[in-house]
Amino acid sequence: MKPFSILMTAVLLAVPAAAQHDNHDGEHGQDPAAKAQKITVPTTLVPQTTCPISGEDLEDKENFIDYEGHRIYVCCKKCKKKAAMKPEQVAMKMFAAGIALENKQTTCPVSGEELEDHVTFVKLYNKTIYTCCNKCKTKVAANPAKYLDLMEGRTAQTKCAVRGGDLDPEANFTVEGMTIGQCCPGCEKKWQADPATYFAKLKADNVVVEPATMICPVMPGMNGNKKFPVTLGAKRYYLCSEKAALMFVTNQEKYMPGWFAAQGIEVAPKLEEHKVDHDVQ
Repeated sequence: MKPFSILMTAVLLAVPAAAQHDNHDGEHGQDPAAKAQKITVPTTLVPQTTCPISGEDLEDKENFIDYEGHRIYVCCKKCKKKAAMKPEQVAMKMFAAGIALENKQTTCPVSGEELEDHVTFVKLYNKTIYTCCNKCKTKVAANPAKYLDLMEGRTAQTKCAVRGGDLDPEANFTVEGMTIGQCCPGCEKKWQADPATYFAKLKADNVVVEPATMICPVMPGMNGNKKFPVTLGAKRYYLCSEKAALMFVTNQEKYMPGWFAAQGIEVAPKLEEHKVDHDVQ
């Protein structure tokens, strides 16, 4: 019986230690992986009343960022800077919390005509994209990213990020699952050696690149759908559902390895530029 007693004592002593470790992690921001499985798509959305960065009540609406035709309010200039660095992550965090974004459109993104009313629209996560007619609505619903790009001023790549030259249509290559253009074959080597630098350059130029495949990052066995786009920096991803989009943005570190593996990419790159800060509420 003595060995058994000794074993039980060791187990009992180990449990509190493990619990303390878990509590310690919680105090400093729970790993998003622990929260990913609890994500549900909100059925109702409410107007924004708190800062998505600090969580504090909004005393006024003086500080904000505009993103894809919508406005995200923050409590101060410091939070404004953080929100501007990762607007898609902030917007999706707000969606997960059931908070609607305030639309600031004045024109239809398809026809360019002024909006006489706000009757015709397409819902995408917590965004509302208004159109001038049902014909334009159908176009937005089929490919919302195309028109969000127009509203945000994003463009497809037309110049080489390395040398600045015109792209050679026969020289495209893939980096981190994205299709990249170049002006000459030698530029690919520089991209492969330091992709973070050139993706950052594309982002600074408000350029977005498309994925090499339509594989859903959350469900690699399924194709993504253009109805569920996510734009992170200069990279575009397509998910298979609203819930998948929420899960992906909340915890890319969990899902990217499977997405890379499905495309035959052996080594997953660091995703610091996409990481969701713990202080984004």
